[in-house]
Amino acid sequence: MLHTTNIRVIEIRDTFRKIRKLINFSIIILAALSFIYLVYWTAVMSDDMVLDYTASYFNPLAQFFFPSETSVDIYRSTGIALALLILPFGFLYYIADKIEAALIKKENRIQEVLENNRKKQEHINSLMQYEVIDSYSICLSLDYESKKIITEETKAVLNNIVFQKIKKILNLSFEEAKVNAGNVLIVTSRNFEKYDYMYSMLLRALAKIKAVIEHKYELKIIPNITSDAYTQNEPINSIERYHKEIKKLNFKNRALSTAMFLKKYKYLKHNKYAGIPIGEYALFKDGSMGTYELNIVFKNLSQTLASIS
Repeated sequence: MLHTTNIRVIEIRDTFRKIRKLINFSIIILAALSFIYLVYWTAVMSDDMVLDYTASYFNPLAQFFFPSETSVDIYRSTGIALALLILPFGFLYYIADKIEAALIKKENRIQEVLENNRKKQEHINSLMQYEVIDSYSICLSLDYESKKIITEETKAVLNNIVFQKIKKILNLSFEEAKVNAGNVLIVTSRNFEKYDYMYSMLLRALAKIKAVIEHKYELKIIPNITSDAYTQNEPINSIERYHKEIKKLNFKNRALSTAMFLKKYKYLKHNKYAGIPIGEYALFKDGSMGTYELNIVFKNLSQTLASIS
């Protein structure tokens, strides 16, 4: 008997187990009575006195089967009739097995339909967790290294040069994307399908501009890129804050993505900029702790950009 946790199937099996026990018991009783009546018939044929003392015990059942019979052969006929009754009871055993199998099959079919519906609903629910992620951001910030002192004003000017050039390039190619150029270049979009194309274009533009500026001003640009995703409209200042908090975790010259972004990215079966999970990082701020689960896309972003340019 196959193991099952279906309560209804267990109840069906238990019911038919009891029915089979009753049938078996009936067959045993019939076989025993048949044997007794045949032995009794043999006894009364041998000695009439047996009939005088015991007929009151055996006659009622015999008369039930053969009410018009008066000879002692009624007991032989009763024994044979009882034996023949075993056949329909055996057939009942077979019918019980068939009915049980049919009921279990029907119940299993019902459970299969319910299970399929449950799996479909689970699949819909699982898809919803990806569908609710409806937008993403790419943040680019720059640090500078030079033998000369670089003032904050100079950094702001350099940032503006780099960011405005990249913004112009992206705006021409991606009308649906929003590009904000401040202390951090922030690109936001809902079109995940164009992410790879946009990211590649950003890298190519940054690589060319970086090479020109580094040659012209004799300094080194250290870029930092973070990709994140959101389930609702996220203010630009919040996106910038998240990027800077991640950067504080000692991830300079890295291209990173968050677990939220990677979840949606892989769901869409994209792999080019998937990155490698590097764990969860904690950040303490104002007496509380925030965590970021991150993936590293490029460990040495400057080197990657050099290979592009």
